[in-house]
Amino acid sequence: MSANKLELGQFIHWDWGQNYPFNACMAKLMECLGGDTSLYTYEFFAGLSGDDYVMCYADNEKYNDCVSVCYDNEAFLAQVYGMIGLEYRLVKYAEWKADADLYYGFVKQFIDRGIPLLCAGVGNNFNYDLLTSYDDETTVCHLSCGDDVQYGRDIPFREIECDFVFIERLPEITDLAACYRNAVMQIPARMTADVTPNGVHFGAEAYRRWAADITGGRYDRYTAETFESWEHWCIYICNLATNGGHGEGFLRRAYELNPELTFIPELIALFHENDKVWNELESLGGGFNCTIETLHDKEKRAAIADVILKLAETNEKIVELFKHYGN
Repeated sequence: MSANKLELGQFIHWDWGQNYPFNACMAKLMECLGGDTSLYTYEFFAGLSGDDYVMCYADNEKYNDCVSVCYDNEAFLAQVYGMIGLEYRLVKYAEWKADADLYYGFVKQFIDRGIPLLCAGVGNNFNYDLLTSYDDETTVCHLSCGDDVQYGRDIPFREIECDFVFIERLPEITDLAACYRNAVMQIPARMTADVTPNGVHFGAEAYRRWAADITGGRYDRYTAETFESWEHWCIYICNLATNGGHGEGFLRRAYELNPELTFIPELIALFHENDKVWNELESLGGGFNCTIETLHDKEKRAAIADVILKLAETNEKIVELFKHYGN
């Protein structure tokens, strides 16, 4: 019998605007593989993934957090990893469950080499974690999205509900400027992506759907006892607030490496419109301070929806900006 645990410490910092675990998990995984920590940062992966730029919304009682959560993980990972030439193997939940002993052995091999395993959750609470330990006596493994105090958990291996992503070597980036350029240029495609099978909308359409649901009475179904502030409201405020400026550093670095992308300063300014809207929402009681009583008030919720619609217009301007550059 043996056991091993990687002590990774806290590697996501919510108070820094690091709100999406995929990017924190990838930065830490690259560090464990010996990668350059000044390159493989949370912000680098948040730029590649589009998490810092794209609004997501759905009325589906699921965790509609960000691009990395809402997209199909197979297509999402192929696109993100393809931009940096990262080799990986995605093993779907049903596949490894069919031969759990074999994959438990693979997990042990990775942990013993000092490499955590990226886990893409399945079900309603889909998000990303790193699997960082095993214990042969109990088969319990430890999962962490980077904040063990709030979200770390120990789960018997066979009870873990996730797809596994095996990554055992660093990417071979031959053209860093192209990586940044390709990530920036995929922003409009992310913003205008088709609705997902479980009803998630993106970009301008996400804001329009959200505003329509607010005025149309989505929140009338909830009482003070059943309204989950974070899941039903604040998660979307967090999304729009993060999009206001957290991705600015990535865009500025992209501009440094690709000075021909002359539209980037205007792009940054458009994203900062989110900051203004966030402040307006807070003043209306429709930000992180929103209550179900406010959402039941037709006059107040109409005012909130009108402000949210401003960001639909801003997102459309962003998409148009890219079209003008392309012409």
